[in-house]
Amino acid sequence: MKAFIKKHEYNHIQKHLNNLNNVYKSCVDTNIIEVTKAYTQEKILNIFTNLSDEEKKLLDISILKDSSQFDKYLNELNEYVYGMPNITKEQISKLFKKEKKLKLPNINTKDSKNVYLGWIDESILKLFIAYNMNGKLIGMTCRVPNYGSNGSHTCVLCNHTGVESDVAFVSTICKTNNMGEGSYRSMAFDLCLDSEKCNERIISIEKLEKILRDVNNINK
Repeated sequence: MKAFIKKHEYNHIQKHLNNLNNVYKSCVDTNIIEVTKAYTQEKILNIFTNLSDEEKKLLDISILKDSSQFDKYLNELNEYVYGMPNITKEQISKLFKKEKKLKLPNINTKDSKNVYLGWIDESILKLFIAYNMNGKLIGMTCRVPNYGSNGSHTCVLCNHTGVESDVAFVSTICKTNNMGEGSYRSMAFDLCLDSEKCNERIISIEKLEKILRDVNNINK
C-alpha cells in the first residue's frame, strides 16, 4: 500500500490519539473510554475522503486496548506518511532569485516528511519558507526581528506558543496588482523560528496556504 497520509494529517491523528491516551491513563470508567475511543475514531476518519478498505483498516484504532500500544501504532502508521516533493538547491535558488547572497539550507528532502521547508539565515536575519502548492513551488522571505523581548507569541501555522526567540513576529513583502508606485505592501504575523519543530506540530495547511497566496498575490 502506498503512502496516503499527508504529514499535517498524521500530526492531526497523533493529536487525537494523545488525547485518547490521556483518557486511558486518567479514567477508570470503561464506558467513558469506549465513547471517547469511538469519537476519536470518527474524528480520524473524517480527516480523509475516499479511503480504500485497506486504508480504513490501517486507521482502525479498535486494536488499541491500553496506553502501551499507542507508540507502536503511530510508528507503524508513520510508514504511510508523506511530505512535500523533493526540492533541489537549483529550485530554491530560482525561487529566491532576488536574494543576492542566498544561504542555502542543508536539504535532504528525499526522505523528508515535512509539510514545508523553512530555514533561517542568521547573518541577515531572514526566515525563508518554500512550499509545494498544487504542483508549483512557491515561497516567501520573512524578516526576523532582533530578539529583545520575553513576551510570548503564538505561531499562526501550528498554534505553538513560545517566547520571541522561539516564536517571533516576522514581516514579509507582498505582491499586489498595482504595477506602479506602491505595488508592494507589507504583512506581519507570528511564526515558529524552528521550522522542523513547527512541521511536527502543524495539523492544518489552511493558514499556510492563505498566507502564501496573499504574499505571492495568487488567486484561488
